[in-house]
Amino acid sequence: MSGTTCLSMASFLSVGHAVKMLLPRKAQEGARRAQRKLEVQNFENLPPLSVRPDLSKRDFGLLPPMPPLLLRSEKISLVDCGSGSTRALFFQDDGKSHVSWEKSSWRGEALASALQDELRLENLLRLLEQELPDGVVLLGATAGVREAVQDGSLNNSSLQHFRDRVLDCLGPRAQFMVLSGQEEARAEWEALQHSLAFTPGLHKGLFAGMMSGGGMSCQLAVQGDADVALFSFRNGVLAPGGIAEAAGKDLLFARELPGKLEEVRALAKEQLAKLPRALEGSFALVEWLGLYVAGESTERDLLMGLGYNRWLAHQEVLEAVNRHLGELKRRFLHDDHPRSEPIPRRVAISWTYGIILQEILKHCFETSASFYCLKGINWSTGHYLQHREGLRQDLLQIS
Repeated sequence: MSGTTCLSMASFLSVGHAVKMLLPRKAQEGARRAQRKLEVQNFENLPPLSVRPDLSKRDFGLLPPMPPLLLRSEKISLVDCGSGSTRALFFQDDGKSHVSWEKSSWRGEALASALQDELRLENLLRLLEQELPDGVVLLGATAGVREAVQDGSLNNSSLQHFRDRVLDCLGPRAQFMVLSGQEEARAEWEALQHSLAFTPGLHKGLFAGMMSGGGMSCQLAVQGDADVALFSFRNGVLAPGGIAEAAGKDLLFARELPGKLEEVRALAKEQLAKLPRALEGSFALVEWLGLYVAGESTERDLLMGLGYNRWLAHQEVLEAVNRHLGELKRRFLHDDHPRSEPIPRRVAISWTYGIILQEILKHCFETSASFYCLKGINWSTGHYLQHREGLRQDLLQIS
């Protein structure tokens, strides 16, 4: 197990274990010192967090563009450092058909949370060291870390420390980056386009855009004449101090729920004001937003169950989410419901997402718009696809 993190938004440097073994130890140590020095120099050039930049436009990159050097391996692990947890996807790709991947059976703590405590961070790193197979490792963090940087709970030194610890634990085969909101949207859009090329009955150009959602942000892609316009906005579903966190600690009660839900709606309206309005055409719903609309409820998730791989009219989705929220209100805000009984976490999350979906449908789309929920579309696949060609070229050079 070996890997490094470079906190680069734009590019990666990866030296495979097979290549590393060909270098004398002194050369390896010298290269590592030089790379650390370069990364520290670039790290120090980042704007201070007190400036509070617009993270949707900011480049998190710490290194100048560098061509990656790939390990001699067909399998690549991508570690999704999400807002709710950390897990891995293992990719295999023959270059001729749909990229295949499988998810890890394990989950680690969300990176933004793990970075708040040294012991929790070490536990996460130990998990990755034990569970990741040989080969290149791409680590990517999304809105959970973006928001933590923006609100000041994570600073440059914390990220620098994480980079150093990944290098110590995994070695120089790993690469780490924090995706901006637009980069996350771009990766999801690329994954969608790739899937459409291999899905019977569907094709590229079918959708006018895409809407996705995760634990801390939602993304919107709108296809234009020349390129796709990309947007990302905070949804606050798993935000620290939010209703999901309170519910997870049995600290959310029916008596205070109406006020909390109004805060959720106010945030959604504020964030959606920055997005396009009255969009027309057909849109793919992917990631957790697609699951919320199409999936069947489980012990973990309370979902709407409209079904995957079928066309949904705007009115059908809006009426379904209205019914869904109405049922939650009848169950948990009824006069007969004990006001001192905690609200379950899955209910808090489902309620939050329902309000966000209501506001999205009202603000962003014409009533003539239609939707199609797709499984298996994620930013991790798009992130891999965006770097695949460069990785192949360097693999050929090594061979």
